[in-house]
Amino acid sequence: MINASGYLLSIIIPAYNNAEFITATLASIHQNITDDVEIIIVNDGSTDLTEERIKAFYREQNCNNVKYISHKNQGVAITRNVGLTHATGKYIGFVDSDDIVCPDYFTILLPKLRAGKYDIVEFNLTRDIHNLYHHKPDTEDSLVQHEIILTNDNYAPLIPTFRAGQWHLVTKIFHRDVIGMDRFEEYRRYEDVIFCPFQYFKCHTILKIEQKLYFYRVNDKSITENIIDSDADSIFFAMRKMYNHINSNSAKRTVATFMIINCFLEGRKLLRKKKGYYRYSESMLNDIQNALACCDTKIVKKKIILKMKYPHIDRSVSEIRYKTISAFKNLFFRKGF
Repeated sequence: MINASGYLLSIIIPAYNNAEFITATLASIHQNITDDVEIIIVNDGSTDLTEERIKAFYREQNCNNVKYISHKNQGVAITRNVGLTHATGKYIGFVDSDDIVCPDYFTILLPKLRAGKYDIVEFNLTRDIHNLYHHKPDTEDSLVQHEIILTNDNYAPLIPTFRAGQWHLVTKIFHRDVIGMDRFEEYRRYEDVIFCPFQYFKCHTILKIEQKLYFYRVNDKSITENIIDSDADSIFFAMRKMYNHINSNSAKRTVATFMIINCFLEGRKLLRKKKGYYRYSESMLNDIQNALACCDTKIVKKKIILKMKYPHIDRSVSEIRYKTISAFKNLFFRKGF
């Protein structure tokens, strides 16, 4: 029920040109929703039928716990920030407007939140809707879950989380006091990795649920299918944010190293996909050197240390390889092979 401080849970849904999927998303959310939950939909200047589909869905629903906000297109980070401004819940969750939550999403999560014990409750996602969790009646289908407890600046329990590097925002429910005044970095993509790791450092107790409660739809509009030039910059920005953070927080160094290395490898991969080789900019080269200086190198593979220690060589070798292969391909094409 709504209490003096607002709802138990606010779900923020940024929506942009997802008319094809938004109805299914909303239908999945409303399967077992209760009046503990408010839904905040922020339309980021959609130019298709997204708004019409949203309004049509709620004409068929008797809902008093939905806020609909529309603004000009400003990107998903600003859109989520608008949702945070309007959220009143004790906990905050996020759902993308083309995804699906499992039928037991609220049935499973709300009791955990009512306990008031956890700073973050996280769960798994799937890219195959057939693997989405469904509780089977008349079975002892118990949840697999475990707690992560942080005490006295001992961040070692976070090592499995940071090693995995699964920073999907949509698989985490945050206590609003954990988020505090933090907001998503405006005009940057890959905002999950810029935002989520830093929230974990502010926690005392985290609950990890192993079941797949969320279906992540991969479509031709997704970031992974539409790499742009600035994507690698956003990943290196996240790495820079982390190494600056641990410069004054040495207790977090080992745990943070996993995130830094994952950023380096992901940024490197994005550059190769977009540019054809590891075309580090001068600012990226500087970030790599600074990041390595902050890392706990005892837990980093020697091969990766060498790539970070000598990024100019990494860039040059990959460029030569790329140009040589391209030249051969062009030669064979001209000769009609």
